[in-house]
Amino acid sequence: MNVKKYRNICIIAALLLLAVSGCSKKEEKVEPEDRVFMVNDTLYYGTEETGPMGDAGCVEGEILSTTKAGELPTENGQSNFGGIGNPYTFDSGDGAIMVFVEEEYFWFYAKETAKTEGTDQEKEEHRL
Repeated sequence: MNVKKYRNICIIAALLLLAVSGCSKKEEKVEPEDRVFMVNDTLYYGTEETGPMGDAGCVEGEILSTTKAGELPTENGQSNFGGIGNPYTFDSGDGAIMVFVEEEYFWFYAKETAKTEGTDQEKEEHRL
């Protein structure tokens, strides 16, 4: 094989690799107020509030699975913002947990009602 053919083959191979890598699915960024996470059959809704996690004894578990952005989780340990493997704290009875997202712990709050059918989605915080 001559040098020109080899060089052309290398260039074509490099272009194909770039094209294929550009087609990979990137995780969609979900704004803090659109994040939802299910723990113990309760939906927790994200906020922009961040804070320190506390001691390691506060960790209840980690995000186990994810659903599409904009969809509500349907099983415990599931989020709609990715983050599989990220830890979260337990709800000590005040309707609040912290979830590790994008290098920070964000506050999530349980809602008393969440209508998912129809056009209205009513969310009422039950912070104490």
